[in-house]
Amino acid sequence: MMFSDRLLCGWRVCSDLPLPDLLPWNGDHRAPDLHIRLAKVPEVLADAVQAGPLLQIANDGTCRFALPQVAAYLVRQGREILVQPAPGAVDTAVRTFLFGTVFGLLAHQRGLVPLHASSVRIGDTAVAFTGRSGTGKSTLAAAFLHHGYDVLADDVTVVDMTRPGCPVVLPTFPRLKLWQDALAVLEIDTARLEAVRPELQKFALPIEQGFHSAPLPLAAVYHLETVLDPRHAALERLCGLKAVMALQGQVYRMTMLSRISAPATAHVAATQLATRLGAHWRLARCHDHGDTEAIIAGIVARQVAS
Repeated sequence: MMFSDRLLCGWRVCSDLPLPDLLPWNGDHRAPDLHIRLAKVPEVLADAVQAGPLLQIANDGTCRFALPQVAAYLVRQGREILVQPAPGAVDTAVRTFLFGTVFGLLAHQRGLVPLHASSVRIGDTAVAFTGRSGTGKSTLAAAFLHHGYDVLADDVTVVDMTRPGCPVVLPTFPRLKLWQDALAVLEIDTARLEAVRPELQKFALPIEQGFHSAPLPLAAVYHLETVLDPRHAALERLCGLKAVMALQGQVYRMTMLSRISAPATAHVAATQLATRLGAHWRLARCHDHGDTEAIIAGIVARQVAS
């Protein structure tokens, strides 16, 4: 069954799967930029140059990624994804990995830089929040949304280094993935929300009304860390090698992506991004996120002043 085309990163997406995470395509009648097909995925890539329990990479950059009890995915040329769901797999789990690791592989095949980051619009620019899982990237984006700022991306922020005015953030999914405790703080009932995976208390919050669907230049990156002692909370501007290393560490699935054959490796692309971006910050914040209001005010003030 073919579903209506959807919008992702400005691309026209044609899919055999329902993709409620994405907005409908309302653009021109050009050929689809990305096809997502339900199809059998080969068990082994015959010309694999890298093979592991989850990921195989062929000599031409084609990737096979598979998770038992979820799905097998084949990603090729940055323009096609084959999906073979496991018997009894839950649709939400299949989409979670499709728009997570698989999406990161696709972005790298297209020569883009996928960051493990959420991003919001402040003025006419985008600001990204990177960090390890659990540092509050999505929660901070949700707080900005609550204050009237649009969201461009959650968890995976795709940066295009080839456009005029680069680096440019390409908007991704009109939803935020939030843990139940974060939703409780925002006074949002999870009863009508879709769980990201059946075994997790993490939910997808639709944000169609607070989603910015047009590309924006990336103005700043904040690398989030959490600290237990408020005395260790700090804001540090990163320059030179510190900025490069911090950004390289936040390329989404860096270990996987750096092994894919591409015109520029993930390391080189991240280095280019770090050198072209003027504002890098390390933001160590309180573990209980009680400093959120002050952080939002500070980030907005710095962007207005820049």
